[in-house]
Amino acid sequence: MLSRSQEVPYRAHRVLSVGLATSAILHADAVCPNDQTLCPLGGGGGIAVAIGRRTSASQEWLIGYDVSVRNARNLFASATLQQIRFEHRWVAASPASNAEAFVGVGGGVVAYGERFGVTTLGPAVSVSVGGSYYLSPFVSLGFVGRLEALRFLVPFDTGDGVRRSDGGIATVLLGGYFTGTFRGP
Repeated sequence: MLSRSQEVPYRAHRVLSVGLATSAILHADAVCPNDQTLCPLGGGGGIAVAIGRRTSASQEWLIGYDVSVRNARNLFASATLQQIRFEHRWVAASPASNAEAFVGVGGGVVAYGERFGVTTLGPAVSVSVGGSYYLSPFVSLGFVGRLEALRFLVPFDTGDGVRRSDGGIATVLLGGYFTGTFRGP
């Protein structure tokens, strides 16, 4: 067993994460101005890919791309929400097991439209919590819960005569991600 003076120093490494996502709308803002109007932004699911770096045993950062197909209540044939995001995580690893937990904060840019087109876009901020279990030193499986606030800045019309994204507070989403993470040099 190594003594404290003989401990192996931590070595920073790359992180590649892929995941399946699902999310629900907690608050729809002016995208869905009232209960009498059809809402073009409903719940949905998709995929997420991120690459980053674990800079120390307790911190990592990620840059990612998420895309999800949304329930647009027949206002769009194939509504998609895309996001390019940055996230910083604080990690708590357990020396007694293969598990670790984390909390993170992030921000990014979201784009919403039909079939990967951009009808509107704006900023997003998020808070996430999660954990992972190492299957090997290089592969782990995990779950991430993310609370996101989006603010669409470009008003748009879905063809039903209602102008969307005018005023109001941010649209709030709650998402869950099942992830596989690969680590390398």
